[in-house]
Amino acid sequence: MTPATYDLLVCDLDGTLLDDALALDPALVEAFHRATDRGLTISLATGRMPAAADPYRDELGVTAPIIYYNGALVRGTDGGPDLVSLTLPRGALHRAWTVFSQAPVHPVFYRDDRLFCIAHTLAVRRYCEEEGLRVDVVDDPGEFLVLGGFIKSLLIGHPKDLDIVRGELTPIVAEHGRLVRTRGDYLEIIPVGASKGAALARLSAHLGVPLDRVVAVGDQENDVEMLREAGLGVAMPHAPELVRRAADRVAPAAAEGGLLRLFHELFPGRFD
Repeated sequence: MTPATYDLLVCDLDGTLLDDALALDPALVEAFHRATDRGLTISLATGRMPAAADPYRDELGVTAPIIYYNGALVRGTDGGPDLVSLTLPRGALHRAWTVFSQAPVHPVFYRDDRLFCIAHTLAVRRYCEEEGLRVDVVDDPGEFLVLGGFIKSLLIGHPKDLDIVRGELTPIVAEHGRLVRTRGDYLEIIPVGASKGAALARLSAHLGVPLDRVVAVGDQENDVEMLREAGLGVAMPHAPELVRRAADRVAPAAAEGGLLRLFHELFPGRFD
């Protein structure tokens, strides 16, 4: 049986390419550059905004369009029109705010490629430090959140608190957006049409690569649709059971060679 041929690799960032220190493995960076030089197209699919993802894009030498905001934005590096650009309906976050404003969560909001918060709490400061972002504090949440143009909101909190908030938000958000967990302590509200899977399909069509020749790698709930859409979906070994069940394969553990071993196998001659 002839091995499958893959022409596009799309990787999540946090928990996939980035380690606990939010750094890229130098060996992986070198391998990505070699693979790109040998004709492999590589992209990233992340919940991050451009300002927080682009330094890694540049370090990895990725030139293909990138999936940002969990699929709400697909943007190239050439300054051309965005392939995908979605926002939440006007007032959607204001309705959600009536629910989570009393919850023990720390919300941040994304609009016009800028980050906003209600209070500069320790959790918000830590998030901004991790992602290298500047945040603006909103004086009047009620007035601010009735505006349009929000790409998403992130709620930071204890996993058990987020489970409760998710249940309470579901009927409020259902017609206007989606709720996805992107980390144990992160719950996001994104546009109803946004997903990494839909964004991958758009990216694949733009690049002229059939989906059955795409490898996608991820580790969280927000990656599930992308793993199912790709010709080969790969879950990281630490991924929750839901993600591993959705994948075609599970990546080797770091002690067994990790992603580099997998990429050598899937893309012969490209990562050598």
